[in-house]
Amino acid sequence: MTMSWTGDPVWLADVLREAGLRVIEHDGWRDRGHGDFADLRGVLCHHTAGGGTDDWRIVQYGRPDLEGPLAQLVLERDGTFRVIAAGVCWHAGRGSWPGWPTNNANYHVIGIEAVSRGDGTDWTPAQLDAYKRGCAAILRRIGRTADDCVAHREYSTEGKIDPAGIDMDEFRRDVQAFIDGEDAPMSAAEVNQIQDFITAFCGPIGSDVKDIREQLCGQSQRDAGQYAGWPQLGNRTVVDALADIYTRLQRLEH
Repeated sequence: MTMSWTGDPVWLADVLREAGLRVIEHDGWRDRGHGDFADLRGVLCHHTAGGGTDDWRIVQYGRPDLEGPLAQLVLERDGTFRVIAAGVCWHAGRGSWPGWPTNNANYHVIGIEAVSRGDGTDWTPAQLDAYKRGCAAILRRIGRTADDCVAHREYSTEGKIDPAGIDMDEFRRDVQAFIDGEDAPMSAAEVNQIQDFITAFCGPIGSDVKDIREQLCGQSQRDAGQYAGWPQLGNRTVVDALADIYTRLQRLEH
């Protein structure tokens, strides 16, 4: 049986920063929560179903029918993590997952509420990248694998749908790559998001650029949606190469 990390995750902010992520620490977060964890066995992924800049307030302070805090972390659309609480939060509800106690995950898993409308269409590339890197950093810290990175909808027996629009098999593949110290490849969905962003701000791509995916991700197997990267960049995509440079610069700063 996999050993679990015991104690409250008072290291959350430090672990996320060490992964190169932006972090906002909310006053009093180390002492906020509904009691102490039993042990830590994984991460439960949610969306806020709001999508606004004040979604974190509900997570921290709760709703009329449910006292806050409602998750340990809030992930903003720009990839910034807000650290809300180190203690137990009400986010899991009833459900089950292999290796987790049935109907009692709140005392064993860290909840991440990612800011989103909840229709699966408004994820940003920065947010998805931070989501994966943040989950990987936490799971690495508690000695678990990506198998314990779970969507609320996968765990829940109450009909939850969050986080909508995220393919969790693909998500876990990338999380495990980060746990293993590898650069996770950019997914086809993320490439398409970048393409849509460029088109929105720069207009349609002209005939002089055959395919924006080719420019960003290399020529090999592009039509099949498999992006092998550029040999000049060590078989990385343009975005992955920039991300690697950014990570190395962040390490130098620290």
